[in-house]
Amino acid sequence: MVIDPQAAAPDEPDVVDVDATPPVHPTPPREYPQAKFARSFPEEKQAGRVEGNAPTQFERTRHEQVADGQDIHGPFADDEEWNLAKWLIKNVGHTQADEFLKLPIIQSRVQPSYRNKDHLLNAVDSLPNSVTWQCHEITVTGDIYNDESRPLTEKLELWFRDPLECIRELLNNPVFKEAMAYAPQKQYVDAEGKTRVIDEMSSADWWWNIQEQLPTGATVAPVILSSDKTKLSQFRGDKSAWPVYLTFGNLAKDVRRKVSSHATVLVGYLPVAKLHCFTEKTRSVARYRLFHHCMNIVFKKMADAGRTGVHMTCPDGCIRWIWPIVAAYVADFPEQCLIACCMENRCPICKVPPDRRGMNEAHPRRDQTETLHLLYEQEQGSSDPTVSAQFSEFGLRRIYPPFWQNLPHSDVSLWFTPDLLHQLHKGVFKDHLVKWCTAILGEEELDARFRAMADLTGLRHFANGISAVSQWTGHEHKEMEKVFLGVVMGCRDARVVQAVRAVLDFIYLASLQSHTTQTLELLQDALQRFHNFKDVFVELGARSKSHFNIPKIHAMQHYVDMIMLFGSADGFNTESPERLHIDYAKDAYRASNHRDYLIQMVTWLQRQEAVDSFSVYLEWCRQGSLRIQQHLGVRLIDDEVENPLPPPHSDSSSSDSELELQQPPVQSTTSTTSRQYQLAAKGPRALRGITAARIILEHHAPRFLDAIRTFLRSYGSAFEPQLFDGFDLHSRLAVQLPFIPATGLGKSRKNVTRASPPMPEKVRRAAQPARLDFALVRTGEVNEATEGTPLEGLRIAHVRVIFTLPASYPVRLYAREALAYVEWFTPFHRTDEASGLFIVSPSSRMHQPYAEIIRVSRIVRNCYLFPKFGHTIDTRWTMDNVTELCETFYVNPYIDMHTFCMLRCMQFGCT
Repeated sequence: MVIDPQAAAPDEPDVVDVDATPPVHPTPPREYPQAKFARSFPEEKQAGRVEGNAPTQFERTRHEQVADGQDIHGPFADDEEWNLAKWLIKNVGHTQADEFLKLPIIQSRVQPSYRNKDHLLNAVDSLPNSVTWQCHEITVTGDIYNDESRPLTEKLELWFRDPLECIRELLNNPVFKEAMAYAPQKQYVDAEGKTRVIDEMSSADWWWNIQEQLPTGATVAPVILSSDKTKLSQFRGDKSAWPVYLTFGNLAKDVRRKVSSHATVLVGYLPVAKLHCFTEKTRSVARYRLFHHCMNIVFKKMADAGRTGVHMTCPDGCIRWIWPIVAAYVADFPEQCLIACCMENRCPICKVPPDRRGMNEAHPRRDQTETLHLLYEQEQGSSDPTVSAQFSEFGLRRIYPPFWQNLPHSDVSLWFTPDLLHQLHKGVFKDHLVKWCTAILGEEELDARFRAMADLTGLRHFANGISAVSQWTGHEHKEMEKVFLGVVMGCRDARVVQAVRAVLDFIYLASLQSHTTQTLELLQDALQRFHNFKDVFVELGARSKSHFNIPKIHAMQHYVDMIMLFGSADGFNTESPERLHIDYAKDAYRASNHRDYLIQMVTWLQRQEAVDSFSVYLEWCRQGSLRIQQHLGVRLIDDEVENPLPPPHSDSSSSDSELELQQPPVQSTTSTTSRQYQLAAKGPRALRGITAARIILEHHAPRFLDAIRTFLRSYGSAFEPQLFDGFDLHSRLAVQLPFIPATGLGKSRKNVTRASPPMPEKVRRAAQPARLDFALVRTGEVNEATEGTPLEGLRIAHVRVIFTLPASYPVRLYAREALAYVEWFTPFHRTDEASGLFIVSPSSRMHQPYAEIIRVSRIVRNCYLFPKFGHTIDTRWTMDNVTELCETFYVNPYIDMHTFCMLRCMQFGCT
């Protein structure tokens, strides 16, 4: 093991310049695979061609203000008056706003130009408005007749705005200038084009395939729809809304999925009808037909534009020939079946028989032409037995015409995207896997294991286990996943561990925000491993049924194809529409008087959007433009030529040649070059001048003085530390993790390793034990088990103290460099056969902990260890003492996505 080689002989025998010591030599950087090369769409098709220039919406607004003699604040006197109006509109109801504006102090001192709520609302209504809403009245005729033998009817309201105009408005927003792509582009890790990278929608297959079908010069606008019924009344009543949202795939996914970017717009509220004019037997089909009828009305104009294309001004001020085509539909499983016109015991994507959904086997994809033919024939009452047989075999519903019949270049069987929240986190993991494992281990044992899991910054600790949790959210599911493999380790049947590992691997791989062909192969492999071991849950009695014909498990089979078609799954998560429900449905409903609420909701939303848009406009005016940094620069592959091209967000219709990298290569996850770290401030005096005796006791650091002595002697100092020597401590070390595009971590890559002492009890605060984290530390040692992996040259240590030497010590440290007292764990040699996890234990020398003093700059990041529970948990173990009492641990790769990419993706050769 190579540890801090000794420095040259010092000039003075008792004073050592520690900073002159060379650092441990790092191993060569190992990069996560990212796009460095790309092939643009063939030049002759001129994808994304520019056909002129025109002002953007903000430029037009400013021109109109100048023509009217207004400054940038429009109807408001200045920035202060605007900010008051904005605060009132965003936070205060109409009645309260009126009362506020009529207060004497506001009338006499503030004196805004709007004296009451009516003046305020008039000023807001005069701001540039978004696409106007319209109401379409629908009369539904049922199959129940009244006493006069007339069928009962129900009148409904469909509120919507033209999706084509919504697209035009989004495309014309200069805020999105740096986040746009206008043509497809295939990306690769290597110049030979063997390892493909798929992340944004423009890098996936759907856009490329559609572009080939369109005329020269066309610019595809891949429309992404989503819809989901939601309750409006929380405690009483049955008020619901059915919002339909729209965005488009030209926008970078991290922009369009962010609510604050306003890149996803509400295009309509579908009627939520009781349909009492139908019998119970026909009511559900009537609801399905009503959905398709309304969607057909909403998207009629956009369907026409998708046949011929329309000219629109883009965020860069260029006019392009835009073809709005529905590419994807984000919806949960019941809504997917509603859209695809199929039963819920079938797959909306493929023709799998209902009794084969639990098998990992391929089935033909549904054919839209065939489906339309069967729906039409059934609607016409065809007596052809073949039609009836196929209609029943494919599990179709009698819905005709489906709204997608008139949408050009669209195939409903290709629309559906991965649903990480409902299918994986909530469905496969929480509703099935956790339930099965609880039945095998027992609820009490499972809860005890969750309670005994060690603490870590940012990790939710289930102090009462999981059986007492009454309400689950996606956040709780993800927190459980971080430690769940450790919870089931030690199960008597290793196949349970292998099945759990396979599901967790699948969930984490599916959640990557940048894929390569290798990670997709790993995704498929993880699914196959789950199917190899899933029968153990039936054999052990955890699953009462003998089959796994579960829709959410079957959906996993389509994930690789869906990612290849549309890009990484994070761009299509159903968590985004659920978050939008708060702004576009629930808050809007609360602002109404709950009677005839839809018209009030759309009026409220119109004003909210006007305020949001005007806020961005003012920022744009102040800055000249509002830039959103997006997309890495890449180099283009061509078999013959290498010529520089504009960045990928500019007009990409130029040539099929080479584009130099716009961004430096990704940092290695193990490189120590230019590492950034921060120490917590010394803070309260309680952490200053702490005696070695207290450190040994409170930080469980028995060899602290011995390690100090060895450290000093390695630099030629014979100084003898004493128990009464005082040290300044730091409670934690923060490290900036290297960038890995697949994690989705941008600037927030702070990783914290704690070495905080115990905290005494105070008023309204219980006593806290010491928080001493494990960490990956650079050693430079050679280890065949980790050679060529991100763990090369690393070893786990228990960081017990972070400190600086007292000023009285005869050692010169540059800028008082911080040190850490660590206790080493065994190298990465052994792995658990069932889980594949590394097994580590505390190292010892002469029956004492193997302890050492190191520079904190050698700490790469924290890590998390599972205790080895065995078949049953040691009842003495708690969250606070498990790291001290347990003797064997497993290295956890699931604690965060950064660790997963290091220990799972790159470890298995994804380079």
